[in-house]
Amino acid sequence: MKFNITLLLALFIFGNGIILAQHTVVGSVFDEETKEPLEGVSVFYDGTSIGTSTDEKGTFTLISGKPISASLIISFIGYTSQLFENASGGLGAMYLKENAVQLNEIVLKPDTWSREKKLNIFRREFLGISTAGLNCKIKNEDDIRLYYNQEKNSLYAYAEAPIMIENKYLDYLIRYNLYDFEVNFGIRNTDLFNPRSSYTAGTLFFSELHPEETKKRYLKRRRESFLGSPVHFMRSLSEKKLQEEKFKIFKGSFEVDPYSEFRVTYTDEITTVIQRTKKLAILYDGSEQSSIDLKQPTFYIDAYGNHNPIRDVLFSGVFGAQRVGDLVPLDYVVEGR
Repeated sequence: MKFNITLLLALFIFGNGIILAQHTVVGSVFDEETKEPLEGVSVFYDGTSIGTSTDEKGTFTLISGKPISASLIISFIGYTSQLFENASGGLGAMYLKENAVQLNEIVLKPDTWSREKKLNIFRREFLGISTAGLNCKIKNEDDIRLYYNQEKNSLYAYAEAPIMIENKYLDYLIRYNLYDFEVNFGIRNTDLFNPRSSYTAGTLFFSELHPEETKKRYLKRRRESFLGSPVHFMRSLSEKKLQEEKFKIFKGSFEVDPYSEFRVTYTDEITTVIQRTKKLAILYDGSEQSSIDLKQPTFYIDAYGNHNPIRDVLFSGVFGAQRVGDLVPLDYVVEGR
């Protein structure tokens, strides 16, 4: 089963006790029709906890540690979000358009499933069934629209507002803008616990669920969620520390030197990776098995561990099974590393 969360990722880090140079993005947000400033608009780097909101004049200032290759998201309830790639400096005035929600064209035939049945599947495939996933609660499920297409044997989901998720296991509040969701069960498959594929696309922003105190048990759980994750793998690959970080690479059934398969070069704070073999197996800490399968041989990793193009790098196994409930923000840093 393949599962892709399409995220544009970034990581805010400090190195060796030295504060990295700050980078600032500024701008103003207005209603497209009235030209009035919009206060309280969310402005954030996707997948991180680096964000801010506009003031009464519609202006914002967002500071990060290093240039981020991920997209900057401008999001406000009732309006169509805007996405800026490689945002830097002054963005000037931006105008948001009110969002007219419409049914997708796939909704052509009567839906034969109950909402309860669809919600149970959505929770499982969106949040996951790990301990973290099962301890997540969606606060605004009424904003989620679900449709089962009998002909395609697929479940689709749409959200009219950001999905607000309380992750009580990792102590995060997640704001998820859902762009696309499909679970396909295959032709004539009736096993709802074993779909053929599951796909989620969207952007997300993390904040502390209890900002006044982060208890030790949450710090321990976050560390465990990060270690062995796709982001951990990408950071280790970029730093040429795969073996030190307990990752082993296999071509077929044979273990290989990781950097005989990954050609890694550095240019302007971006790591360029050329993968010689289209599909490789990954073993973490001697037990967790995953694979990386590329649509094209070259991808890029920025200083925060974000890899692009997202859609060209496909994970399966433990990596592919990771759901929203298992994620930590990309500005997360393991203490002592």
